[in-house]
Amino acid sequence: MQAMTAEYFREAHGFGIYNPTFINYNGPPPEDIQQKLEQKLKPVTGTWLDKEKVCLKGTRKDIIKRISQWIRSPNGSQTLLLCGEAGTGKSTISHTIGSKFEHELGAFFCFDCTSAVPRTPSDALRTIAYRLGIKFPEIGTKLWNIIQKNINILESNSIIDLWETLIVGPAQVMANSAPQVLIIIDALDESGQKEDGQRKKLLSLLSNRLHKLPRGFHVFITSRQEGDVMQYLQGQESLDTQAIQVQYMSNIQGTKDDIYQYVCFRMMNNEGLGNLEEHQCRELAEKAGEFFQWANIVCSSLNQFKGGITITQRYQRFMNLKKSSSNDLDALDKLYECIFDVAFDVHDEDAMTGYRSIMSQVLAAFEPLSQATLKRLQTEYDEATVDSVLYFLGSLFTGIWNSDSDNTQVRPVHTSVLDFLLDKDRSKEFWVDLQQGHELLAKGSLHVMFRGLHFNMGQLESSYVMNSEIKDLETKLSKSLKPEIKYACRWWDLHFQNMWQSDSGVENTKAIGSWVKNLENFFFHYSLYWMEVLGLMKEIGIASRTARNTLIFLDNLKKCMTDILQFIRIFGKVITTSTPHLYLSGMPFVPENSQLHKVFELCCNKQQKAVFSRQINNWPDEQVILKGHTEGVFSVAFSPDGKRIVSGSWDWSIRIWNADTGEAIGDPLQGHSKEVNSVAFSPDGKRIVSGSYDKSIRIWNADTGEAIGDPLQGHSISVSSVAFSPDGKRIVSGSMDDSIRIWNADIGKVIGDPLRGHSNSVTSVAFSPDGKRIVSGSYDKSIRIWNADTGEAIGGPLQGHSEEVFSVAFSSDGKRIVSGSYDKSIRIWNADIGKVIGGPLPGHSNSVTSVAFSPDGKRIVSGSRDESIRIWNADTGEAIGDPLQGHSMGVTSVAFSPDGKQIVSGSMDDSIRIWNADIGKVIGDPLRGHSNSVTSVAFSPDGKRIVSGSRNSSITIWNADTGEAIGDPLQGHSLGVTSVAFSPDGKRIVSGSWDSSIRIWNADTGEAIGDPLQGHSDWVSSVAFSPDGKRIVSGSKDKSIRIWNADTGEVIGDP
Repeated sequence: MQAMTAEYFREAHGFGIYNPTFINYNGPPPEDIQQKLEQKLKPVTGTWLDKEKVCLKGTRKDIIKRISQWIRSPNGSQTLLLCGEAGTGKSTISHTIGSKFEHELGAFFCFDCTSAVPRTPSDALRTIAYRLGIKFPEIGTKLWNIIQKNINILESNSIIDLWETLIVGPAQVMANSAPQVLIIIDALDESGQKEDGQRKKLLSLLSNRLHKLPRGFHVFITSRQEGDVMQYLQGQESLDTQAIQVQYMSNIQGTKDDIYQYVCFRMMNNEGLGNLEEHQCRELAEKAGEFFQWANIVCSSLNQFKGGITITQRYQRFMNLKKSSSNDLDALDKLYECIFDVAFDVHDEDAMTGYRSIMSQVLAAFEPLSQATLKRLQTEYDEATVDSVLYFLGSLFTGIWNSDSDNTQVRPVHTSVLDFLLDKDRSKEFWVDLQQGHELLAKGSLHVMFRGLHFNMGQLESSYVMNSEIKDLETKLSKSLKPEIKYACRWWDLHFQNMWQSDSGVENTKAIGSWVKNLENFFFHYSLYWMEVLGLMKEIGIASRTARNTLIFLDNLKKCMTDILQFIRIFGKVITTSTPHLYLSGMPFVPENSQLHKVFELCCNKQQKAVFSRQINNWPDEQVILKGHTEGVFSVAFSPDGKRIVSGSWDWSIRIWNADTGEAIGDPLQGHSKEVNSVAFSPDGKRIVSGSYDKSIRIWNADTGEAIGDPLQGHSISVSSVAFSPDGKRIVSGSMDDSIRIWNADIGKVIGDPLRGHSNSVTSVAFSPDGKRIVSGSYDKSIRIWNADTGEAIGGPLQGHSEEVFSVAFSSDGKRIVSGSYDKSIRIWNADIGKVIGGPLPGHSNSVTSVAFSPDGKRIVSGSRDESIRIWNADTGEAIGDPLQGHSMGVTSVAFSPDGKQIVSGSMDDSIRIWNADIGKVIGDPLRGHSNSVTSVAFSPDGKRIVSGSRNSSITIWNADTGEAIGDPLQGHSLGVTSVAFSPDGKRIVSGSWDSSIRIWNADTGEAIGDPLQGHSDWVSSVAFSPDGKRIVSGSKDKSIRIWNADTGEVIGDP
């Protein structure tokens, strides 16, 4: 029998023959796997090949031929980057290549910064993985098996992990057969802001890891020539094994002829609208230069019917445009200016005011809005104005002629339109002020929420099931949560923040007053329903962001915002898991004296208020538990802005956490080969340093999680402690090799010789606030201070601890040092003379592993192997409140947040916990008014007032919130007041005095009720009301106790 050859299958489809394996690479995977992959990977829609966007037949022959040859080349580069200016036709070429090589096309992903649906780098990788799995059954099956074994990868946002696990791993099943597989990534420059961590990770991946794909895989990328893109990708051209071939649009032959063919196609077949002559098409093409986008928009504009002006007249207007500079973008600028000139009369103030208002909202929106949604967000213009502004801009914006649909978003057809409108020098009269848009959208969002927010926004039928268990929840939410409500709830605070920072007129007193009133109305009457929506959308962290932003601008809402932050920290996960438990689990634990409790009372009906069956006076000490490490957590630290926490663990990993919600940010930072002992943020929050048992120090990008440079090597044994200098330029490290080293934080090189002086392992190091000194603690029981510039020891060792010193820290003014030791004690030292000035502070029943000063230097926090955390008065050395209990094993690390309001702790129980640091802390300034010693104080039953008695014989009533005196002092006693108390209903006050009498007072007017109660023969030491308020009991120096009728003042019975 004659052997079959490839020629035999020349007319067949749906497979390939390679070396000489038969590959069925065009058949879909089993239907059930296809559905499962779609369900799990959630690919982004609208990012696939669009055959309507391909090049006109016969155009772009040169570049298409070059790219085709590259794809077919078995030994060439795996990656081709096509780069060029905006509007030169890069995306059209990418769609053309995808269409031409549709059999080989495994995945196509188009980034778009104006898209309504976010298209992040992690979204791109999940979508590419899904497309490859659908295209090639072998990859699909392998991909599904991997997902089943590693389900956590679906929650990951780690670019590297997604790439290695979902793409590289499954692709290896085709390594031996090596078919041609094409992956296209279009508009890479729109993959996020340049400072965005995921964008940086993606660029790094594309520059360093594409070679891990099997040799038959090719990756075609298009992008503008932006700095970071070129820095990452262009530099790879010289590397043979990972070569990235770069093609520039400016080097493409025949561009002008291609544009001419395109214009002829568009403008010589216009039935009813009029045609251009061939010479006019040639002139128009010449005018376009290298910019296909210019030709496209002109043709689109000419093809729109406009009354009173012929196509020839409009053509001539475009031809009269003249470049005013050598800038390549000037041609596009003149074109856009011309289109706006035709649409709007710049001399008509009403028309231009409407234009600026509507267009500023279109461009300021944080996600593209449909024309219908934009109308519903209006507060200053009617729907007709929105239509009239957008109607004539169809050549520059999509989604304009579906004005009643929520499915089509209004957005620029090209990023060059956006660039033009936001540059005042380029767009002139048509410049769009984003600040105005933010103000209008902030107003519109509040307006929408005032009208649309209500109880049970998701129309949930039961509180006994979790959100994830509700059948068709997404379908229900799409009906109950309108697009404008979702947009307003998600973005109103950022519009408010951007508006507030503007130079427009919102900063006058009247405007501020109006906003304060609106925001008070929102928070006190609608914030619960707003949090409902955020919980249903799984975006409850937005509530924390809003509270932080509002705290910055509005002092009078500070208490309410602080309460919301506390509430989200404690109950955020509960609300996201089961939204009804916002009311059932959250409300009962809100302290009665909090502003949020007042919100609940205003928003809730009688049935909902029934959950307030128990009286809670304070927020729980423990706010958030962070779970994720699989071994003990040995080091924790807050970021400088207090929004993140970094942790180092004996599971060899480092994690970054959201300090408000407790959610992990990204995946663990992997790189150390042994336990991580110490972590710290840089002063700008952009880097993290870590020290490990593997003897190395690593520096990490705090946004991307990527290691920066190589490990810092030099210590011969485990690195126990690391810290940045205040200016972020140096790192200090302490090691079990008894030495301290200082490093250049930028280049990772050691500075000078090791600092030697300790006779045993160095356990803890820290810079002074001015960066001039370093303090270290050691197993040799001593503390040393060093000159950070010369490395010389300053003075002798600080001696006092009887066992190993585990932790040391400077106060914020650099004048004190605190130390914790295996001897169970804490000591405070004068940092200048090295003498003990406080302590030992007793209290812990096991070794003290970690200590830190609060930012204001007034408190010290300590963690111990006795599983507790304690807070201390740094001046007196007294313990503040009870120990913080919650960890089930020894506490290894503690730190204050930058505002001093929270404490984070790490423990051997593998968890991290966030605590309220304000226990026992003074609230506000002292209440001053008495001219002599204050002998007695008491709260009113509702907590809103305080009564105080003094040796100056007076009684004063105070507002507990403001600290202001209410009315004049209550005068009547002839000697000092010894004791005061409120009646249970808060309407009366009783007082006892050194004048041997008892008096009853009207708590509202301050007037005495009746005559003094006489009977004691010596001074009255204590007084109190009975629970029903009908009797008063008094104790006296005369050794007797008396009971009095609180209404008549008569004594009841004998003493």
